[in-house]
Amino acid sequence: MKSFLFSLTLLSVISLSGQSKFSTISIEVDGLCGMCEKRIENAAYIQGVKKADWSQDTHMLDLIYNGSKVGQSEIIAAINQVGHDVKDHPASDEQYANVHGCCRFRDPEQRAKHGLDEQPLCTPVETSVKDSSDESEQQL
Repeated sequence: MKSFLFSLTLLSVISLSGQSKFSTISIEVDGLCGMCEKRIENAAYIQGVKKADWSQDTHMLDLIYNGSKVGQSEIIAAINQVGHDVKDHPASDEQYANVHGCCRFRDPEQRAKHGLDEQPLCTPVETSVKDSSDESEQQL
C-alpha cells in the first residue's frame, strides 16, 4: 500500500512539473526614461501576463505569460497602443503622437539627452497594399 501511494505521488509530481503553461520571453522595446518604463510595463501587463519588467539600460522587456490566455502579438499590440515601438513592430505615428514630449524616443535630440544612438530601435516603414481592381501594389 505504501509503495502504491508513493508511486501515485511520484507520478503526480512528474506529470505536473511537465505541464508548465507559462512562457518566458524577452522583447526589445524602445523608450527613454522612468515614465516610459511605467507606460511599457503597464501596457504589457494585460490578462494572462504574470510579469512585465522593462530595463531602461537594455531596452529589454522580460515577460512571463500564460500562452493559453494571451499571445505575443496581443502583448505587442498593447505596447504599440501606448505609443512605443517593439523591434520589428513600430507603433503608428498616431499612437506615437500620444507619448509625452520628454519620452519622444524617435527624436534624435531626446535620444542624445539620454545617451542613446541617434537611430531609434524601429523606424516606421512604408506599407504596401494590393489594389484589388488591377492586382498591382501601391505604396502608402
